[in-house]
Amino acid sequence: MSIQSKNISRRGFLGASAAVAASAALLSATGCSAEASLDAADKHELPVDPAEGGEWVAAACWHNCGGRCMNKVMVKDGAVVRQKTDDTHEDSPDYPQQRGCVRGKAQQQQCFGADRLKYPMKRKSWSPENPNGELRGKDEWERISWDEAIDYIADQFKTIKEKYGNQAFLIGSYGSRYAFSPLLAYGGHTSVADSTSHGAYLLNTADTIGIPQTDAGVCNDRTDMLNAETIVFYASNPAWSAAGTPSYHYIRAKEAGVKFITVDPIYTASAQILDAYWIPVRTGTDTAFMLGVASEMLRLDKEEGNVVDWDFLDKYTVGFDADHKPADLKEDVNFLDYLNGVYDGEPKTAEWASNICGVPVEKITYFAREIGKEHDVWMLHNFAAARCNGSENVPQLFMTLSAMGGHYGKPGNCSASNYHANAGNGGPALVKAGSSGLPSLKNPIEGVIPGPQVWEACFTGKYRNVGDWYSGKGAQAGVDETCDIHCIIHDENAYLQTGPNMKRGIEAHRKMDFVLSKAQFLTTQALYSDIVLPVTTQWEVPGGLASSNREFLYCFSQVTEPLYEAKTDAQINTLIMEALGLDPSTVYPISEKQAFFNQIAGATVIKEDGSGKYEPLVTITDADLKEWGVSGKPQTGRVGLQEFVDNGGYQVERKLGDAYSSFIGYADYIKDPAANPLKTKSGKLEITCQAKADLFNSIGLIDREYQPYPEYLVPTVGYETTFKDGKIDGEAGEYPFLMFNPHYFRRSHSVFNNCPWLREAWANPVFLNASDAEAKGIADGDTVRVWTKYGEVLRKACCMENMRPGEVGIPHGAWVRVDEETGIDHGGADNYLIGNDISGGGLTSYNNNNCNFEKYEGAPLEDDCDTDKRIIELG
Repeated sequence: MSIQSKNISRRGFLGASAAVAASAALLSATGCSAEASLDAADKHELPVDPAEGGEWVAAACWHNCGGRCMNKVMVKDGAVVRQKTDDTHEDSPDYPQQRGCVRGKAQQQQCFGADRLKYPMKRKSWSPENPNGELRGKDEWERISWDEAIDYIADQFKTIKEKYGNQAFLIGSYGSRYAFSPLLAYGGHTSVADSTSHGAYLLNTADTIGIPQTDAGVCNDRTDMLNAETIVFYASNPAWSAAGTPSYHYIRAKEAGVKFITVDPIYTASAQILDAYWIPVRTGTDTAFMLGVASEMLRLDKEEGNVVDWDFLDKYTVGFDADHKPADLKEDVNFLDYLNGVYDGEPKTAEWASNICGVPVEKITYFAREIGKEHDVWMLHNFAAARCNGSENVPQLFMTLSAMGGHYGKPGNCSASNYHANAGNGGPALVKAGSSGLPSLKNPIEGVIPGPQVWEACFTGKYRNVGDWYSGKGAQAGVDETCDIHCIIHDENAYLQTGPNMKRGIEAHRKMDFVLSKAQFLTTQALYSDIVLPVTTQWEVPGGLASSNREFLYCFSQVTEPLYEAKTDAQINTLIMEALGLDPSTVYPISEKQAFFNQIAGATVIKEDGSGKYEPLVTITDADLKEWGVSGKPQTGRVGLQEFVDNGGYQVERKLGDAYSSFIGYADYIKDPAANPLKTKSGKLEITCQAKADLFNSIGLIDREYQPYPEYLVPTVGYETTFKDGKIDGEAGEYPFLMFNPHYFRRSHSVFNNCPWLREAWANPVFLNASDAEAKGIADGDTVRVWTKYGEVLRKACCMENMRPGEVGIPHGAWVRVDEETGIDHGGADNYLIGNDISGGGLTSYNNNNCNFEKYEGAPLEDDCDTDKRIIELG
């Protein structure tokens, strides 16, 4: 298919978003009852335009979703009276506006919400002498001054360090685990790490099998989609997880004639938008499915020809068969022999795979044929399939299928992740932010506890180190470590909420001497703390830059002065450091405004001459330096400073066929593999990989010997364990359903869960297959009890035909709301149902847990928008 330029409307995705936003706005005025009248919404016109005399400000859309789109607010007399998204240039498929989604439009409730925390707070029953930890999450709160709060914190830090040492401090985070600067400067802290979003891709890397952990850098430029015949979404739903511009690119491809295939236990919103062909795989059984596909590709190639790209396998991979053995292999094994059953007597046929993964054989055959060598295919995955117990080999198998079809390094062909802000739009950034000028800090404490083990470690004082890939600290894998945790700090994280084993985590918090949180709302972390410090949102700081995608650098400015008594992270950390007798200038040698300016001054943009070199983005004059009150040097760039700030950033204008369109992932390697080897031991894609096997085996979490080829691993928790004796098609066990945790449009992870507009628009149900629900006498809207061996929650039923039978979907990120008498969570928190099960490579089992459900016979669950406001009014 040749590249075509088409005038494509954005009705398919953004029109739907606009309708949802309008519905949310109506609901906010009328209440969330389905019977509420909407007549009044169209009948009243304001006599005066409230925005007259206001000023448009580019405002941050700062949460961890995939869009990072443009967000502007009209500010008048310190209040936001209107909001809009990108209108800085005409919209077109080549040069799309960076339009925000409904979450961005609801951002103002993150800043000005009635439930913002206004003052420093202390639990009433907590004191340094008697923490009364068992009352965390139950206690009342009292307002304290900033001086009192800082004195308490400094006193606790000093006492705990003197008694137990710095390893007694735990930063409950997996993302920014080195972010709490006061403790770093005070001797360090123990950290938490988790496989989180990337799952098994954290172990299968460029250094082992040949693919990067997060591979926007090897995804083709978005315009190359138009050269594809088919685009595969494997465990990927960007319409929810990366709302905004990415879906526009896929709609363009669809309207240009590209077809889509989705492999997922649920027929997602993305699949519906793109009319995708659905492969309904059981969650957590993707390894079996892909082995069946590989076997079927070989069968079809033998019978029909031109399905497997043997030339590609011969030249660019090692380990597919006995003739291409990696030089460092310890045993004479290969993938083809495993596939044919040479080692275990079980050929991995489509029939074998179907029995495990639930995909009909004819659909396995269809998929095998569609990704064959004669088709131009974009193979796009997200990480959900790799966040399962027993999923260690998912990345290696996805790479293997892509290699068997030859879908690397040529136009119309791609194998990469479909993740976050760079979903479907790979290649080097065309515009980049500069450095803030703030120093990086090293944590002197090397202890890093694996996420599934952390809360038990708070009780037992023991955990298993899983090595470099997890901690990045040079730690030795497979070593049993000790710890003695007495204090938990929640800084830029929500690990109690978003990590596994939440019920045990609550108990661990209640065991501590001291728990501290920074928060904007009474989040789950704040709820179980002793002292909560109100921290600003990104609308209350001087400003900053955020990379959205390779073409757009977002610049946001301050919308309002800090509300109530909220302070910025830098201000809070400075106060704590001063109270500890530390010099804050070692961490904050420059002001927050100077750091913002440095990012702008150091920003670069790719030159338009096709050289691939970069030049300064922003012109800065002496007058600018004087007006900003910052230090720096004048420079000449592509856009003026004020224009850059007013526009809300800079977007590189694109045209079909421009110099940037030529980026094809792995193109240099495919052109000359000898001159451009990969980082693996062989320099090639390793379908059989000794380094991968050695890494897995070094961890030693379970009694299993990992093989260098991608094999099917029977999970310790998964489909097989839904049966009483662990044998498929045997007697159903106590927990006969598979539970997975889809990302949900109402939230970005756990953020926005408290937003009234979004709570009204998205009800946060439990997703049930309609036939499964009917068999249990459950209809839409009924209150359902879902339970595992770790916990139980209540949710209202959403019964769907577009989810395969045997599955239960609990949307990720809902804030926990535990009934202390029954122990049942009424908030629907997914991780309240997940325990400390850990897969052999150190993976957290987020998406293939065992559960059961029934119609709840107690009082019906209230709608989220009618309860759990968490508004704290203190004197």
